[in-house]
Amino acid sequence: MIQPRIQTADYWGKSFTLTEADIEQIYNHFLEVEQPQTAVDLAQVIIRFRVANEHSRVKKLLSGRAIYQPQNSYAIGDELVFPALQFTNGAVTAVRDGRNPQLGPFQVITVIIDGKTREFATQLKIEHVLNTTDGDAVTRLVDVNIDQVISQHGTNIAAKLGEELNKRAEFVRLGQQWFVKGLMAEVNIGHLHLAEAVLEMFEGGPLPTEQIVPHLDMDTGVRPEVLNFSLNYALLNDGRFDEVAPRGKVAWFLRRLEPEGVQQIPDRLRYSPIPYDRALLSPQLILLERELDDEWSEVESPQVEQLVVFTLLYPHRLLGAIPLSSRIRPLFPPSNSPRQRVLLVDDETNEEIQAWVVRDGRYVFGLSDWYGKNEIPIGGFVHLQPGPEPGVISLGYDRRRAQREWVRLATAADHRTQFELKRRSVSCGYDDLMIVGTDTIAAIDALWRRAESQQRSVASLLAEIFPQLSQLTPQNTVHAKTLYSALNMIRRVPPGPLFAELVRHPAFQPVGDHYWQFDKSRWQES
Repeated sequence: MIQPRIQTADYWGKSFTLTEADIEQIYNHFLEVEQPQTAVDLAQVIIRFRVANEHSRVKKLLSGRAIYQPQNSYAIGDELVFPALQFTNGAVTAVRDGRNPQLGPFQVITVIIDGKTREFATQLKIEHVLNTTDGDAVTRLVDVNIDQVISQHGTNIAAKLGEELNKRAEFVRLGQQWFVKGLMAEVNIGHLHLAEAVLEMFEGGPLPTEQIVPHLDMDTGVRPEVLNFSLNYALLNDGRFDEVAPRGKVAWFLRRLEPEGVQQIPDRLRYSPIPYDRALLSPQLILLERELDDEWSEVESPQVEQLVVFTLLYPHRLLGAIPLSSRIRPLFPPSNSPRQRVLLVDDETNEEIQAWVVRDGRYVFGLSDWYGKNEIPIGGFVHLQPGPEPGVISLGYDRRRAQREWVRLATAADHRTQFELKRRSVSCGYDDLMIVGTDTIAAIDALWRRAESQQRSVASLLAEIFPQLSQLTPQNTVHAKTLYSALNMIRRVPPGPLFAELVRHPAFQPVGDHYWQFDKSRWQES
C-alpha cells in the first residue's frame, strides 16, 4: 500500500519534531493575524503548512519526470519518481531482461536513488497496485484530511510546540495564548501606575483587563486583543498585582488590598512537614486518616464528590478557613494563580461570601464572619457543593435547634493545656469525638507560641494533653480523632505523624476502635 509520510500516524505523533521552517511559519502567521493565538491554533497552522509543503514537493518532483509503473517501459537516462518510496526519484542507468517463468517476459531497470543502486521490474503484464491510468491518482495520494489530523494529533503537536516556543525569547505565553514580543503594545511605568489607581478606586478589584485598559490611555490603533495581552503580561510581572480569576478567565486584584490571611499564609495554617514512618499506620488508621481528610495528609480521595462534608478543625475555625483537602479541592475551579477569588453562597440564606483560595497554603480564606454568625463549633459539620453556576460554591452546615451539650473546653494553667467538660449551646450537627472549644483564645495562642518556640515534639505534646483528656471519660481512654482535634489547638499536625507516634511510643496503648490509653510509667521522651 502506498502511504506517503504525511498520512501516517507516526509522522504526526511520536516522531513529530518542529523545524526552523515551522517556527518561521508561526512567526509569519503572527505577522499576518496580529493577535495572540493558542497552541492549538498554531498547531493547525503547522499541520496545514506541512501538508501544503508536501503537495509542493510532490508537484516539483513530478515535473519533468515519469511516475514509475511496473507495466511501462523505460530507457537509460529516464528520470523516474517512486510514490511507494515517499516520492524519491532517480535516473535509469541500465536495462536488462528479467528471468521468472511465472511472470512471463519482462525487463529490469537499474536506478540510482540517494547514491544507492536499486532494481525494479518493468513491462510486467500483470495487475499491480502501482499501475494506474489516472493521471491525478498519484498526486491525490498526498491529500490529507486536515480536520482528522487536527482531531487526532493536534493536542500532541500543540504540546511539542509549546515546549519549543518556551525555549525562544521572542515568544511570550500567557495562560493558553502565545504572542510575539515584538508585536506587543507598549506598556510603560505610567500605565502600571494608572492600573494601580484604577484597582484602588474599585477597592482592589477584581477587575477584568477589558475594564482596566480604557483608563490607561494606551495606543488606540492597536487591536484590543493585543492591548489586553500586553497589559496582562506587564501586570503579571509586577508584584503589585495578582491575577485571581479561574483558569480561562483573567481578573486583577491589588495585592496590598488583599486580606492579610491571603497575602501571607497564617502561621496557624502553615504545616512544617514532620518525618515519620507511614509503614507504622495500619489499614484501619489509614482509613481513619482518609475520613479526617486533612489538607496536609498524604492520601488522595478515590473519587470526585458532588457534596463534601468536612469537620471544622480549630485552626480553620479560628482563622475563618476551609481546608483545601483532597475531597474539597475538586469543587473549586482550577486556576494558574496561587491566589484566586471565589464566591460562596449560603444554601439557606443566599448570603454571598467573597472568599480566597490560597493554593500554596491549601486553604480557602474569608469565612470568619460566617462561622461566627452561625456559631459553628470546632467539630461542627460544614458542607460544600457546586453552586448554581460555574465558579460559585454552595456552602452550608447541619442546622439544628440549639441545645445545651457537654463540650470539651481547653484552658491554660502553669503553661500547660488543661481540659474540662462544660455545657454549651450548640445549634449545629457535630462530631462528638472532635468537638473541642475554648473561652480563652489568647491563652491557647500563648501555649501554641510556647510550643513552637520550644520546638516541642508531637510525642511530648500528646503526653501533655492525653492525661487531661482521658480524665474526662470513665474508661480513661481517648479516641484518635479527639487527640487530633485537641493537638491542633497547639500545633498544626495532620493525622499521619500523630497516628505514627501513637503506634511507635510504648506509653500509648491501643484498646480497640481507635481508642487509646496513656501509661505514664512507660513515658520517656525519645
